[in-house]
Amino acid sequence: MTTFHELLGTDDNCSKAEIKKRYRQLSMKLHPDKEGSQALMRILSLAYQQVNKGNGKEKCSEVTIKSDLNNKAQRQQTVDLKKQVTLLIKEKTQLQALIERYQQEVAHAYNAGENSARQTLVLLQTTNNGLNEQLVLLQRQIDSSESNGCLSENTFKKKCIAMVSVALVVIMLAGGGIWYYQAQHSPSLVLIPVPVTVQVKSVSTTPPATVANVDVVHNADKIMMTDTVGLWQQRYYEGTRQPYIAVRSIDGSYIVKDCEGTFSYYSNHSHHSTRVPANLIFSANDRQFSVYRIPYGNGSSHQQWLNSQSLSINKNIFSNNGYKSSSLALASVCNNTVPF
Repeated sequence: MTTFHELLGTDDNCSKAEIKKRYRQLSMKLHPDKEGSQALMRILSLAYQQVNKGNGKEKCSEVTIKSDLNNKAQRQQTVDLKKQVTLLIKEKTQLQALIERYQQEVAHAYNAGENSARQTLVLLQTTNNGLNEQLVLLQRQIDSSESNGCLSENTFKKKCIAMVSVALVVIMLAGGGIWYYQAQHSPSLVLIPVPVTVQVKSVSTTPPATVANVDVVHNADKIMMTDTVGLWQQRYYEGTRQPYIAVRSIDGSYIVKDCEGTFSYYSNHSHHSTRVPANLIFSANDRQFSVYRIPYGNGSSHQQWLNSQSLSINKNIFSNNGYKSSSLALASVCNNTVPF
C-alpha cells in the first residue's frame, strides 16, 4: 500500500527544504486551476503534513482511518453536549413553571387571609356600632330620669355599672379588631370608633379615706436566665415578651439593654453588695435580683460596651463578647435602623 513518501516522491534523507520544494512542484500540477482537483490537493497536503511530522513511512489509508475516527469522536461529543443543553433547558423551563405556581399560591393565600381580616373587622365594627347605640339610649334614659326626678340612687348606680360594663366590652372588641388588623397588614381598612360622652354624677358624698404615703417597691420585667457566661444574647421579657439583650457574669448577675437603649444592672441577691456605685439607681426587684438603672457613668452607653473588651459593674466583670451583633439584632427587632 502506498506510503506518504511514495505519494510525495521523498524519503527519510530529504531535508525540510527538499520536501517543501517537492510539495510546491506537485501543487503546480495537481491544483484545481492547473488541471488537477480538490481531492488530489487534499491528498497532497495530507502527505506533506505527515512527511514533515516524520510519518512518511506510514500508509495513507491508516492515517485517513485514524483521522475519520477522531472526527467521529468529536462529532459524538458535540451531540452529547447538545443533548445536555437540551436537558438543562427543559429543567429550567420546569423550574420556572414551578416558581410561577408557588407565587400564585402565595398570592391566593395572602388574598384569602386579607378577606378574612376584612370580614372580621366588619363584624367588629357592626358590634361596636350596636354597643354605641345602646350607650346613647342609656344616656338618654339617665337624662330623662334625672329631669323627672324619679331616678333613685340604686337605679342610678345600676345604670352606671351597666354603662361602664358596655364601655369595657366596646374597648376590648375595638382593641382586638385593631390588633387583628395590624397582624394582617391591611392598610385599606380603618376602624373608627363612634365617640360617646357619658356624664356620671358622683353618688357618694363621703370623702375618701386618706392613705399614708408608703414606699412601694415595683417588680421589674422578668428576664430569661441562662447558664451562658460572658456572651451577649437576645432574649424576651417573660411577662411583656418585649425584646432585650443581656450578658451574664460569673456570679449570676446580668447587664440588660432594652429597646430604648437603657442599660440595667440585675444584681444577684446571693452576691449582693451593701454598697453600690453612685451611678446605679435602684428601680425594682425581680425574683432574686435587685434591679438598678445605669443612667450615666460606667456601663451606661453603647460606645463604652462597643469599645471595651469588658466592663466592671459593682465588682462584677461583664464581657462585650457578642455585644455588637446582638445590639444590631435588637435594633432590627425594635424597628431601628442603626444601633443605639
